[in-house]
Amino acid sequence: MTNGQKERQQALDTEIVTPISRINKTLAGSLETGRVSHAYLFSVLDSGFASSDYNATSVASGAIAFAARLNCQTPKDDAACGGCLSCKLIQEGNHPDVKVVSPDGLSIKIDQVRGIQHDMSYKPRHYKGFRVTILENAEKMTQEAQNSFLKLLEEPPANVVFILVTGNPQGLLPTVRSRCQLIRVTLGGCEASEDFSVVIEKLRKVYSYSPVEVLEQAEAIEKILQTRGETGKSRSELEKALVAAAGWFRDVLVFKVTRDISLVSVNQGDNADVVTAALADDGELYEVHDLIAIIERIEESRRWVRQNANVRLVLEALMFDLRQRVCSEG
Repeated sequence: MTNGQKERQQALDTEIVTPISRINKTLAGSLETGRVSHAYLFSVLDSGFASSDYNATSVASGAIAFAARLNCQTPKDDAACGGCLSCKLIQEGNHPDVKVVSPDGLSIKIDQVRGIQHDMSYKPRHYKGFRVTILENAEKMTQEAQNSFLKLLEEPPANVVFILVTGNPQGLLPTVRSRCQLIRVTLGGCEASEDFSVVIEKLRKVYSYSPVEVLEQAEAIEKILQTRGETGKSRSELEKALVAAAGWFRDVLVFKVTRDISLVSVNQGDNADVVTAALADDGELYEVHDLIAIIERIEESRRWVRQNANVRLVLEALMFDLRQRVCSEG
């Protein structure tokens, strides 16, 4: 694989997609080339995903749609048909080859992983199908369970697909994450970037700030978030803003590598030329590895927010990091 191909794959592996259409498109391409991965990590960029608002994470993230397309007997383009026996069984929650594993109480326990190991010993009922196991809130696996699950990932049976769904991928062991194909999912679609355009613009221009200005801009963003949210809601607003920022930098990365504007998720509206120019300009500021690191750094900031870190400190640390990455190139 050439360096260009590697960079393109890195960009696509950090793709932020909407739950149904883009995930189905990604999967359909894998099926056509015979390159279906044995394990996928659906990392959901949404501030409420880990809360009770999304108990059915397998549905909200698009994992069920993903499993349906894998086993559909008469698929329509990129999507499952919804009408064949396989699709109906999945809709009813009775498909013998599609299993959803959720936390038992506060965690996914080792006994549940052992049950997965037992199930994986059987072949799919349909000769062209896949045995699919979806782990909801996968980050809640105990360390013992993760170590046991790692053995499955290292020696996966044929025609078996694991889908790990999480809003906090950092809660998984690095060895588990590294053995899964990463698919980033945003539940809010492209509107988030519009809603937080002022915040994103400040993050984009951080390279031009002096250290003192970084502190001033971090304070300005905090005030914007306080204005947007109700009293005490700036923390949740910051997480939403970080989701939007991750989406922007993902688009910069993908456009830098592919030069294909159709692959970006930002809503272009009547400003396609302006958006294209902005993506190109930002792409010149960072190397591919820096953009990937920035997206990971934004996710880390989201984790800090959820752990009740000080909003201003999170913003300052993130902005200094972005500024340093640009300045170091100079």
